[in-house]
Amino acid sequence: MKKEELQKLEEEEHRKFHRRMIYIVIVILMFLFGGATFYYYAEQWRYLDAVYFSAYTMTTVGYGDIVPKTDLGKIFTIFYVFAGVGIALYGLTVISSHFVEVNW
Repeated sequence: MKKEELQKLEEEEHRKFHRRMIYIVIVILMFLFGGATFYYYAEQWRYLDAVYFSAYTMTTVGYGDIVPKTDLGKIFTIFYVFAGVGIALYGLTVISSHFVEVNW
């Protein structure tokens, strides 16, 4: 394989990675603000509190200073945690695998 062909393949892989990262960031932000919007309406929280709760729930920090009070909010949170943690871990996995591949 020629050097130019190899360089072209590496550039294409790099572009694919950046495209994938953009999609992951968009999905994370949509999920974050989608959850915040739900909590804003269902729990009657201030929007900043709803974003704060959504962010620390997605990252499994779980301070416990804000908790859902309604049954609908609690049920939503059960599914939100599983999906949010999965999405966040997928993004972290993609980033870390890229750095491992680049450094080796």
